[in-house]
Amino acid sequence: MSIQAIKEEVSKLSRTEQAELMHYMIKLLAKDDFQLSEAWKDELGRREQALDKGETIGKPAKDILSKYKVC
Repeated sequence: MSIQAIKEEVSKLSRTEQAELMHYMIKLLAKDDFQLSEAWKDELGRREQALDKGETIGKPAKDILSKYKVC
């Protein structure tokens, strides 16, 4: 089954079923042994500090993702 076919089938599910599927997918992806490098950990720390100090402004994820047609 192609990704497009899966997307079409998922769009037919109820919101509850979609949420259940999303939860399953997140758990599936969380099994990955992915580790952030120290450089990325440092960068994320700098970004968090900048947000806490009001030196930068965050944007809602849906606004950013919509540019890439992810949501």
